[in-house]
Amino acid sequence: MAHPIQFKSGEFYGESHDGVGGSVFDIQRLTATRSEDEVCTHRHDDAHFVLVLSGVYISSALHAPARAASPTLVFNPAGTTHRDRFVDGKGSFLTLSLDPAVIEGAHALRGAPQQATVLAAPAGVAAAFRVAREIGRGGDVAVLEAGAWEVLASLRGITASEPRALPPWVHQAYDAVMDMAADSQLRIADLAAALGVHPVHLARVFRQAWGCSPGELLRWRRVEQASGLLRRPALAMAEVAATAGFADQSHMNRAFRAQYGMTPASYRQRMFQTSKTTPRRAG
Repeated sequence: MAHPIQFKSGEFYGESHDGVGGSVFDIQRLTATRSEDEVCTHRHDDAHFVLVLSGVYISSALHAPARAASPTLVFNPAGTTHRDRFVDGKGSFLTLSLDPAVIEGAHALRGAPQQATVLAAPAGVAAAFRVAREIGRGGDVAVLEAGAWEVLASLRGITASEPRALPPWVHQAYDAVMDMAADSQLRIADLAAALGVHPVHLARVFRQAWGCSPGELLRWRRVEQASGLLRRPALAMAEVAATAGFADQSHMNRAFRAQYGMTPASYRQRMFQTSKTTPRRAG
């Protein structure tokens, strides 16, 4: 039997779009780049979290469904050997790798799972999603580190029977925004009506679950999609805007400034300046 591929800290199957490394945390936002058949059994040196942002994820973690939908948060302790992968090789995700001393030095966290486990508590998922959104804005290190500590705190007192106190429509709302963001006519009020809830109730429960409003997620998703399209130099800015779901190029410019602090043109230029670096593997 072939030995599993050894992944060092911060190494995964995929392409890294944003990343911040520190003394105790290494955080990346990535896109899957390998088909299911190309993902081999591999072993991770360090403990890490994976937050599935989009796509369908196949995981051998404890409590993982046969096909995990987004957003799903997985904790993999140091030495995890698995073949976790995205269906059809399509998806995006956040990784948060930990220095081993982080858990060992935290008395309250010494009871962290000893095997790969899906973390169902809404607070942990929401904290991880806040980190994902922050790293897309340029990644303020202090804010990212604070968010990473919150994610780590979600390991405290975890039990196999821990309930997920979220109504199913909250997940349906998340999936609808992520899947339908390219529709420039998508309105939150229409989404609430389709789910049979009042828009005010949707906004309140959605923020409690994911740490943002449906509108903030919609803008984040469109910018995320546009940022990927900007890697294709043949696409004109107006075409990128329309494909990502923005009303027009000006709408896209405003959203990019709000999230990245720069225009799409500047973002494209920055990406091509750094494109010579080798992408880290992701899995």
